[in-house]
Amino acid sequence: MAKAKALPKGVLNSRQMLSKISKESDSLGLVLLYGSESYMIDGAVSMLKKVCLGEGAEDMDFASIDTRTGDKFDMAKLEELISMPPWMSPKRLIVVKQSGLPNKELSDKDLEILKNIPSSTVVVFFEETADCRKKSFKAFLQYGTVASMSGFEEDELTGWISNRFGKQNLRISFEAANSMASRCNNNMMELVNEINKVSLYCQNKGYTEITPDIVELCCPADLSGKIFDIMDACGSGNAQIALGTLDKLIQNKEPLVRIRASIVNHIKALIMAKEAGNPSVLVDRTAMNEFRAKKLCQQARNFDMKDLIKLYLAASDSDSEFKHGLIDERYSLEIILVKASAKTAAPNGKFS
Repeated sequence: MAKAKALPKGVLNSRQMLSKISKESDSLGLVLLYGSESYMIDGAVSMLKKVCLGEGAEDMDFASIDTRTGDKFDMAKLEELISMPPWMSPKRLIVVKQSGLPNKELSDKDLEILKNIPSSTVVVFFEETADCRKKSFKAFLQYGTVASMSGFEEDELTGWISNRFGKQNLRISFEAANSMASRCNNNMMELVNEINKVSLYCQNKGYTEITPDIVELCCPADLSGKIFDIMDACGSGNAQIALGTLDKLIQNKEPLVRIRASIVNHIKALIMAKEAGNPSVLVDRTAMNEFRAKKLCQQARNFDMKDLIKLYLAASDSDSEFKHGLIDERYSLEIILVKASAKTAAPNGKFS
């Protein structure tokens, strides 16, 4: 299994950040949380509310600036909010969403504001991305606490799913937990929603154990996982398994147009993974989930770059032929899988 991407020096991971909030909240002033895993960021903000705000004091001692809803961020507004002491709480909490500040060039005055957050206030910025090379990012590191809020690693996620069900006196097999993670593309917020749904189903039915069949019944179709299986078979030269998996998808009423789009997008992703060479670079370039990046890079090793490019061009040509009524839709998909399984190119540059 690929190693997790190394974080910049001084940057905490999500578990370290949650631990710091729980055990060392008094040390927090300026905080930067970045990453695409909104579940972890929302969890951190919820914990901060509990440790900073007094009961019933949110209206008085909590402020939010959210540029996603049209609020315009400026440092003067932040300075004004910082100057207000808490009324009914141990600390005043200010949350700034998607300001872009860690990626901007800051003036000396701006840096002074970040440097001098009063001990009675916690200011939390959260961003989807942050450039660790920027002077502003380094200012957050120097004057405060910075954390990359990602989800769990592959080997931790099934345990986390099991623990969530365990809190409701439900057991889940490793196979079923792994299937749930795949169906949700390891997105933790989606997983929470699916866990709640499966829990309600089992409680209503009186079940105490969650099986792969229950996951299959309650959760979204695992199209992404099946496409991975198809391309794994193609990568090992086994057209029979690839075609058999395609047949099962069709039997389960998965729309052919969705299967086609997923296969084409998967080939594009394999090309990006092959070019990137390792999961860390792929995550940097695409901001995709690290779990998916690892699987793609591993699978891409089974293909040559030239073969992937030719396969993508062949899939595009096949799609055009189908749309113009020149070829049957299912047959066109089967041809692509057979070509992918061949993994060889004829002298004329086309797949043999």
